[in-house]
Amino acid sequence: MQKIRVTLLLAMLFFCALSGCGTKGPLYIPERQYPQPSTTNP
Repeated sequence: MQKIRVTLLLAMLFFCALSGCGTKGPLYIPERQYPQPSTTNP
């Protein structure tokens, strides 16, 4: 039972650390590089 708990804890720590890889800030699309078409409502 103790081995299962340790394995589960290590797996949780591994996946938490892995989920943080690559996130460096807020996600947004720069308007200058990818201009969005403007739509007008009648």
